Amino acid sequence: MVAGCTNVLPSIKEKKITACTLVDISRLAELKGIEVRGDTVVVGSLVTINELLHSDLVASHGQVLWQVGRCFADPLTRNRATIGGNLANASPAGDGLVPLLALEAKVIVASLAAEREIPVDEFLSGPGRSVLQPNEMIVGISFTKTTAMKSAFIKFGLRKAMAISLASIGLVAGLDGDRAEQVRIALGALAPTAIRARQTEDYLNGKLLTPEVVARAQDVIRMEVKPISDVRASREYRVHLAGVLLKRALEAALAQGGQGDGTSK
Repeated sequence: MVAGCTNVLPSIKEKKITACTLVDISRLAELKGIEVRGDTVVVGSLVTINELLHSDLVASHGQVLWQVGRCFADPLTRNRATIGGNLANASPAGDGLVPLLALEAKVIVASLAAEREIPVDEFLSGPGRSVLQPNEMIVGISFTKTTAMKSAFIKFGLRKAMAISLASIGLVAGLDGDRAEQVRIALGALAPTAIRARQTEDYLNGKLLTPEVVARAQDVIRMEVKPISDVRASREYRVHLAGVLLKRALEAALAQGGQGDGTSK
């Protein structure tokens, strides 16, 4: 089953997929739309990245997800790519996965027999792999509102558009002045899957974000990541980037309420 095909068609062209039957579900109205149900935001799996970017609901209640739209590929791709497809692709560098992890989102999947919700960090099982079963499809994503929290998403690439990230970070935190609470940090392209930096979160929770605390948090996050070397960057450079991006994300959340431009070079 396909919708935007922004990953499927290149894979067919490169012969990574050699035999398949494609079923276009892009017109299924039941899988579209963004709505608030009490304290929860529910996003249909066929919602495009461009629709996320232009959604007042997402901007207000899940800003870190809204931010990703500003640095996701190019306008043509944003108009086709869906949040469900980004999840299903399960790339370690997938831009949409990082904010969903920071939001502690759940993936809503359904089969003919049942529907279930899977936390995003449990949904991802390896590079390009997930726990989605052959008889299941992603029908939506849900997350609790983060209206009162500060957010930041930063993607580091070799250029500002149409680039796979060398590393990315999504941060959601409650800030009482300079004191951090309920810190959630998600990282992309720094491990076999997009991950939560839970050791770094535990270190930062309850602390004043002094220069000394931020520097120590940078050390913690560099020990926590497990990146690889590839044609875009070495392992050592990515480890260094993890600390740099953490500091930038904390500064953005403190100084601008997460209103940074979302990209970095």
